[in-house]
Amino acid sequence: MQEKKKADGFKYDFTLSEMKVLLFHSKKCPACSGRLTRERTCERVEGRDVNSKSDPFFVQNAQVNHYSFLFRCQSCGRVFTLKELGG
Repeated sequence: MQEKKKADGFKYDFTLSEMKVLLFHSKKCPACSGRLTRERTCERVEGRDVNSKSDPFFVQNAQVNHYSFLFRCQSCGRVFTLKELGG
C-alpha cells in the first residue's frame, strides 16, 4: 500500500468582501432564508499550477492543498460558493 504524501503547503483563495461574509455575516440562504451550513473542500494541486506573476511564492514541484468553502441550505438544499454570497 502506498502512503499519501503530506502536502508541502496550503492556499485559501478569497477576497476581502468574501472573508467578511465567511467570518461575520449571518449565514442565511438568499433563495429561501433557510440556514446555511459551511463545508470546506480541498483539492491537491501542483505548486506550479497556483503560481502566478502576482503570487510567485510556490515551489514548482510542491504539493499544495487548495481549500475553498461551499454553503449548503438545510431547507431547500441549494449550494452556494463563497463568491456567490460575497458578491
